[in-house]
Amino acid sequence: MCTTGHGFVSSLPMTAPLDDLLVLDMTRALAGPIAGRMLSDLGARVIKVEPPAGDLTRTTKPRHESMAVYFVQANVGKECISIDVTTPEGKDVFLQLVERADVVLENFRAGVLDRLGLGFDVLQSVNPTIILASVSGYGQGNSWSHRGAFAVAVQAETGLTADIAKRRNTTPANDPVSQSDVYGGMTAATALLAALHYRNRTGRGQAIDVDMASATLFANDMTATNVGDYGEVTDGFRAGSNWPRCYQLKTGRWVVISGDSAVPGAFRAFLRAMGQRELADDPRFDTMEARMANAEALDAIIGEWVAGFETAADVEAAIGVSTMLVADVRTASEIRDTPWAQERGAFLDVTLRDGANPVSVPQSPWRFSESSAGARPIVGFRGEDNRRVLAELLGLSGEALDQLEESGAISDRVPPWRRDATA
Repeated sequence: MCTTGHGFVSSLPMTAPLDDLLVLDMTRALAGPIAGRMLSDLGARVIKVEPPAGDLTRTTKPRHESMAVYFVQANVGKECISIDVTTPEGKDVFLQLVERADVVLENFRAGVLDRLGLGFDVLQSVNPTIILASVSGYGQGNSWSHRGAFAVAVQAETGLTADIAKRRNTTPANDPVSQSDVYGGMTAATALLAALHYRNRTGRGQAIDVDMASATLFANDMTATNVGDYGEVTDGFRAGSNWPRCYQLKTGRWVVISGDSAVPGAFRAFLRAMGQRELADDPRFDTMEARMANAEALDAIIGEWVAGFETAADVEAAIGVSTMLVADVRTASEIRDTPWAQERGAFLDVTLRDGANPVSVPQSPWRFSESSAGARPIVGFRGEDNRRVLAELLGLSGEALDQLEESGAISDRVPPWRRDATA
């Protein structure tokens, strides 16, 4: 009898939804690794296949116990092998793995996989039911396919950077969060689940072409509003949820109030809560257009009122309107330490050495009533699982593995302390 996070009780053994799948994850950076991690969190066996140079995010800082913390978040739960597929021996080993796999995930620039001799036709020749998911900046077979695709570039090209500047009333500035990578990865994982369902119905594998640019346009709730020439909104309920501003409490902490003070309903709620109904007759604020034009002045009045409260809950109670939420502006560390995060299991501790000072990463957001799911607290150094994985899946002997290492087809970079601990 198992109890899930939702309180559902199951009489069945808890198995993960995708625990019968084997995924070869050739991706690096973020968009591809996010997709691979989602499949891993859903129970798939995900084997990260890195070249001798390794995933470039392994070189990022900060580092903890010789491991890049950024890498840990995107690759937790995966096994790590390192194969040089540019060598005949390495290519042969990879194709042997493809024979046993369900999914190959890659995010090279368009055409690179074909130039490596590992295009979809080759993969399908050794495994007709294989599913190949290719994540790129702008998709395959078009005039932008050749372009590189870091999130900062895709966000600039797809209007997100301009949207942020417009909202902040500033010159264009980059968002520190790699949204296009995350959207691309999540979209790829969704497409893979659909392709797996299709294969269950038809027995046929297929190739999936996912681009970060389209994923960003899709995820931006303001895309259709911004594409059309609809003019500036001067009254009524404006689309989008990012107009409300942040205010400072008596304690110095900041809160955000979900109501847009320019909108009539929210404006009236603020006046009622502040006891300043006379502001409705102030010519600076008597229409929505006037309130938008004098937003700084109205903000200052609301800010002075909010500064009299100790907590977000106190402000929310004073407003007393269910649709106007007041939330603390927290850091990730602060939310990790809340009762909610503990109760929900929102973070996972990943131990790298001796059980001390783990890396805390966000746990997957789903909870199932009949299945187990979530990241496993393991993460590997480059090539750390070479010998175990290749012996297990391909039946390679110690002598054969030695020969692959000597030829350079497989390699690893594992700190001595880690190698000794797992020997």
